[in-house]
Amino acid sequence: MIRVYLDWGVISNLKKPESNELKDFIEKHKEYLQFPYSPAHFTDLMKSNFPGNELFNDDIETLEYLSKRHLIQWDGKRTQPYLATPAEYLQRITEQGPVDYEALMDIKKLTDQMDELGSETGVGNIGALFKSVFQTQPLGFEINETNKEYLSSMFPTISSSSTMWDFINEMGPMAKNILQNKEYYKNLRTNVNKVFKLEDNSGNWDVSEVIKNIDDYLKQYGVGMSFHEYISNPYKDRKEPVTRFEYFTSAYFTLDMIGYKSDRLPKKTDTGQNISTDAEHAFYGAHCDYFITSDKKLGTKAKVLYSTFNIPTVVLRPEEFISTIEKIVHVFPKNETIHFANEAVNHIDFSKVIEKTAVEEGNEVVALGYKLSLFYFNFFNYVAFQYYKEENVIILEFKKVFKNYSDFIYYTESERVISVITNFFGYEGEDLEERRNNFIYGENHEEFVWSFKNVRVVLNKDMETYRPTLIYAIKLENDLFKHSPQEQEAL
Repeated sequence: MIRVYLDWGVISNLKKPESNELKDFIEKHKEYLQFPYSPAHFTDLMKSNFPGNELFNDDIETLEYLSKRHLIQWDGKRTQPYLATPAEYLQRITEQGPVDYEALMDIKKLTDQMDELGSETGVGNIGALFKSVFQTQPLGFEINETNKEYLSSMFPTISSSSTMWDFINEMGPMAKNILQNKEYYKNLRTNVNKVFKLEDNSGNWDVSEVIKNIDDYLKQYGVGMSFHEYISNPYKDRKEPVTRFEYFTSAYFTLDMIGYKSDRLPKKTDTGQNISTDAEHAFYGAHCDYFITSDKKLGTKAKVLYSTFNIPTVVLRPEEFISTIEKIVHVFPKNETIHFANEAVNHIDFSKVIEKTAVEEGNEVVALGYKLSLFYFNFFNYVAFQYYKEENVIILEFKKVFKNYSDFIYYTESERVISVITNFFGYEGEDLEERRNNFIYGENHEEFVWSFKNVRVVLNKDMETYRPTLIYAIKLENDLFKHSPQEQEAL
């Protein structure tokens, strides 16, 4: 399926008359479009969860209509695909209650818990030891006239006589203020801009040049670090390496903080949480083929990060969505005289090889990798092409390849593509359901095979990724297939 991430602004606007065309298009093509939802959607959605708001349930229903049960969520180590309806997810987070960011970073509470654990295990008051060590350490940085205003906006009680323990205790309130106090965040951003400010024209930079230009500004201001080093710096002394989620969302937050396409937070209820949530939308969008947003600043910052991290996710505005998706949806021609294998070859641009590998050592046969011009069977996006000269046979192996942050497919994606392909080529065996289940859920090899004149079709399962692959072995005899000059050159 073609995976599309809609930010909350697009979803909430579907109930408005001006979105009727988009809504009708989604309804028409929903069979092969997948719209996963994420915790970021619920961060936005829960703002309207108050007594008397009848639209809240409508929004839940809209989210369920779009996503069905497809949830993606960072679990601390990787992004996981889950199957849970939005209503089920709502129940879960309601039971858990809201996150208290200050409590999460309450160092005194943590050290007390360490003492309790130490007493239970017989290792002593390790929390008290931790506290005493940091109480004897100085701040580690100087407070001067240049940074005084900036630091006081972040840590109001910190002074030159403060210790590292005092500094650590300020982290919890700071995190809470950044996310929940609009004026605190805007003040902080203003003070950062007094120390480090991009040129007013930065919003017109080409997205592929933004990070390079920021690096030049960092050098100009004597920071001594590149943008990437600046993002990694807070995590350098931590035992665990920075995670993909932390790195991406920190990079997004930093772009906003230093004045690149900064969110103005115009609504009364807007806070730094808006930027954090937008960062998460962009992160989860990086697991999809398309990220659709009506927020220009969010879209541009996402494009910048996708460019610098080599993520091929395409960012679109809602009005661009229909014309773009219409081009990449695969609909077989109604003219039955067009051979299915020839139709498949037409979706390969033989002038654009993106990968070239030997099939096996010592064999002159090579596999040429191509990105397809559409999603074949509305699933496969790449094809490996091999030509065996002596046999005059070409092999086309269609694959689902993720060059973005995704490393998974849902079971439902396998279910659908197997259903579509077996229906297209036909299957008369009574064991179809059993074989489908083994293909999707089983750990053993399973394949479907069809033989036609000059073409052998194999629907296979990649045993490393458990993703479906589709193989055409085509015997080139007579003039069954007509080749363009580029195809002839590939052969």
